Amino acid sequence: MKFRDNLLYQRQQRNMTQEQLAMLLGVSRQSVAKWEAGQSTPEVDKLMRMAELFGCSLDDLVSGDLTVVPVAPEEVLPQDVPAQDVCGYDEHSRTFALRIALGVGAIILGVAAGCILAALAVHEAVATTVILAGVLVGLVFIIPAGIEHAAFAKAHPFVEDFYTAGQKDEARRWFTRRLVGGIGLIFVSIVTIIAMDSAGNDDLGSGIMLLIMSVGVFLIVHGSVYYALVNVEGYNRERANEQWERDNPRVGRICGIIMLVATIVGLVLLFWGMSAAQNNEPMNYAMKFFWLAWPIGGILCGIVPLAMRRDDSR
Repeated sequence: MKFRDNLLYQRQQRNMTQEQLAMLLGVSRQSVAKWEAGQSTPEVDKLMRMAELFGCSLDDLVSGDLTVVPVAPEEVLPQDVPAQDVCGYDEHSRTFALRIALGVGAIILGVAAGCILAALAVHEAVATTVILAGVLVGLVFIIPAGIEHAAFAKAHPFVEDFYTAGQKDEARRWFTRRLVGGIGLIFVSIVTIIAMDSAGNDDLGSGIMLLIMSVGVFLIVHGSVYYALVNVEGYNRERANEQWERDNPRVGRICGIIMLVATIVGLVLLFWGMSAAQNNEPMNYAMKFFWLAWPIGGILCGIVPLAMRRDDSR
């Protein structure tokens, strides 16, 4: 009870909300609420961070009586101050969205370049090398971005919504422009391949289609990822869901199997198409759409925890 009383008193005397304290400690708001309700206790590193914030010793925080210790006026937070981006959330979101979009675009662009080179009768080894280089460049963008985002989310499982209504409206317009532009380019790419197929240039048409499509997909992914992160409430809910998934290891195992199968399918389709190209056979649809295996796997991984949480709530 001493710790609970000390925490509640020190936080309230500083005009600090549970959300603000959660952000400073790198925990969820629900964790702070549980501490104050006496339902759980924080880990030692969180206790040490709290003692530092409150200007007291660890022993005083845990077993002393801080309810008689006055709070200095300069430590009291002003009321009615708009929330601030204290953890660099917006900059991280912009960088993450750009790197993911560049990675996906690079993979499609590499396949497009390989298709065009194959259509121009360039040596098969050159076309294959270009395709693999595009995949490699894409992974160089995507994998580190995913690792850094996971580390950021672990360090900041709760972020107070600091975006104003005007900023959210601007983000919505920004996303809409990219979505419309991306869909428009994908439509142009489909028209292009239909026209070139009818002219007997199906291999070259496939390359040009993917070239145009890579730009459209870049715009859609870039806009979608950033706009999703502007929804801070959704980010916080996703972190809470991740905590649920950590408490339910079956989710990770099932998603791991799904992505393994998706990777196998994608690679089989890719090398099947490459083999067809080396045998001077017409470029088949396996080569054009092998990359769809990973987005489909990701979608299925998103559905699995939703279905499992629904079953648990019954």
